[in-house]
Amino acid sequence: MKASSLRLHSWAAALILGLAVLFPSVRGAGPGSIANHKEWRPEKRTTCDLLHPVIEQLTKNLTAIFAKEGINIEVVDSLHNKCEKEATMHACIKAQKLMIKDGVVYVTNLMPVNGFGAVELIGFLVELYEVSQLYKLPDLEFAYWHDDNPPAETNLKPTAEAPTAASWPFPPHKLPPILAWATFPGNGAMVVPYSGAFRCPKDSFDVLMSQMNDMMMEAPWDQREKVGFGRWNVFCAWYYGGTAVTFTDGSPVPCPREYLSNLYKNHTDKMLTAALGHELAGGAKAGSVPLNEQYKYRYIVSTDGWSISSKFDKYLVLGSLILKARGFVYGWYYPAMEEWVHYVPYMVKHKDDIIEMIDWARANDDEAHKIAQAAQTFALRNLNRSARLCYIFRLLSELGKHMKYTTSCDKRKVCVPLVEELKFLATWPGTHRNCKYDEVLSTYGRDDPAALPGDSGYKVLLKRHEDEPHHVWGRR
Repeated sequence: MKASSLRLHSWAAALILGLAVLFPSVRGAGPGSIANHKEWRPEKRTTCDLLHPVIEQLTKNLTAIFAKEGINIEVVDSLHNKCEKEATMHACIKAQKLMIKDGVVYVTNLMPVNGFGAVELIGFLVELYEVSQLYKLPDLEFAYWHDDNPPAETNLKPTAEAPTAASWPFPPHKLPPILAWATFPGNGAMVVPYSGAFRCPKDSFDVLMSQMNDMMMEAPWDQREKVGFGRWNVFCAWYYGGTAVTFTDGSPVPCPREYLSNLYKNHTDKMLTAALGHELAGGAKAGSVPLNEQYKYRYIVSTDGWSISSKFDKYLVLGSLILKARGFVYGWYYPAMEEWVHYVPYMVKHKDDIIEMIDWARANDDEAHKIAQAAQTFALRNLNRSARLCYIFRLLSELGKHMKYTTSCDKRKVCVPLVEELKFLATWPGTHRNCKYDEVLSTYGRDDPAALPGDSGYKVLLKRHEDEPHHVWGRR
């Protein structure tokens, strides 16, 4: 046999041996193999570097309030001890209490069947569970506030001796570690992503991000209508009409949603802004316009509702110029955004200055386009799911540095693994359509050591939720 043939045969044998190593199933795996199979899981990460520097600094600034006194058991107990079977007290019914122990997240109170909300609570629980599967989390106790605004109960009243003194109604009247999806200056709630809006609805941020290429191809910038478009519920934030948000002359800013619904009727060539149900210029009632159709307008008008707008994040993806009313409450990434870089502010000088902003955008089309592009780039880099999960991990890691006691289920009357709570929510008819639970349960929940087999825990957990007294304000 020639030397060249020998080399060829040796090469082929080596290739076959290599394939057998790479693909062991060719070596005789058969029926029954799945019984003892354990799916590979990556090691949990101990760090991430996906955050904008300003957003990263926010994780340190928010948690620094606990640096002197720490997070002690007496303060965290005040989240639990006065709230058993409570159905009316705001400080109790809007706080989902949570514990992390040895990397496992537990819920330490159960919502009644009318207390889950729409996506405000559920979305965060889904996202928190995913964080716990990707990252090593510190042992910690905290609460997630699932109302529209941060709690008035966490307004700060600091002194030199007690920097965490707050309006919290229960002794020792100090700030508990509470997360919320919006906060404002002087409030101790630590802001996290509005996860429900980012990942749960059909028009979520994540969905719109996946549709961005189609939107940009269907309606390039130069084909978008040069009109300021806005369509919202008629909610007015509590901070308008007072001293929290004022014009440059110090006078109060009115509710933008109310005011713009009327202003546009005198400027129909420049605006189409109306709250749902308000009368349009032609006499028809303003109806809903899906977000994935609003990108056809070159200018999008953003306003706050009860709190920060859950649509503002999504507007950033659309590729249109955003005109944003100044607000008082802010979201987790707001400090990293800049006026005239990522959006154009209005209701700054006077209540009609949005007309001037639209005139400016029309006269400076290239600059307006660059601002729209900068907003979209900011969102794609900083608000994607990986960045959100990284932010939650970094915030909890910073918070964990201030813990002064050891967490334990023995200290709590309720201690249900979060994976079981999510399995319940994914099954119970009242919540099973509220979020995309399978994104995390199919990926991590099936072989989570903290999970019970299949749905074996559902009936017991259902009974425990049903035994909780209904909240007087219903699902919200």
